[in-house]
Amino acid sequence: MLPNNGFQGEEHQPFFWPGGKAAVLFVHGFPGTPAEMRPLAESLHRAGWTAQGILLPGFGNQIETLLERTNEDWLSAVTSALAQLQREHAPVLVVGYSLGGALALQAAARYSPTGLVVLSPFWKVEHVLWALLPVLKPIFRGVRPFKMLKLDLGNPEVRAGIQNFWPDADLDDPQVQAVIRDFRLPLALFDQIKRAGGQGSRAARSITSPTLIIQGDADELVRPALTRRLLDRFSVRPRYVEVSGGHDLLLPDKPAWAEVERAVHEFAMSL
Repeated sequence: MLPNNGFQGEEHQPFFWPGGKAAVLFVHGFPGTPAEMRPLAESLHRAGWTAQGILLPGFGNQIETLLERTNEDWLSAVTSALAQLQREHAPVLVVGYSLGGALALQAAARYSPTGLVVLSPFWKVEHVLWALLPVLKPIFRGVRPFKMLKLDLGNPEVRAGIQNFWPDADLDDPQVQAVIRDFRLPLALFDQIKRAGGQGSRAARSITSPTLIIQGDADELVRPALTRRLLDRFSVRPRYVEVSGGHDLLLPDKPAWAEVERAVHEFAMSL
């Protein structure tokens, strides 16, 4: 069972900030919330854009329902919001991060927004277990993601991320640390994440919207080599910007932030 007492703060809620005729839709990653998109949304809103950030079904304060959700549920939330913006605004830009990038790719193939930005776009994992997922799913109940990632519970960013799930957890307690490392997610959930990534990569060839892809050169979750391979799947070659940084490209206190912000603004203003 997933915890249900996290993500209660206002920063984790969906947002809609009216601005000018131009609008941008933000799609967060896994297991994130609109909070991770807010700095970039605030930046574009200051520049006059209407900004909307959705909360994907099963995330944030709905986390206890995540195991019931599918790629189709997540995609439906994105396409519904995008279609509504397109009825009332122009141009319309879609910005997706990580898993949200995979969903943004799928949505862009169907609804052709004026522009598309994907940051650290998730589409596959180069690990033998990823390829074996369809075989393993009926046999094994789940995986222990925190154990696989060799989580450093002394890292302030790691601790902050975990406390989004478990706000009251004493992360210095060895018993709590053991529970976290043993925390198991069902393979069925990873199957849906894999489906989202696969559908996103297949959708790339159908995308006609101008596209910007931003990738961190030290990203260990979405590796640069995979993102460069994704570029080759587009029929219309995207603009590609590789910055010095990891997966966390949307944090204003990171060295890559200024370059990310500038690249997105320049692309948005070119639409």
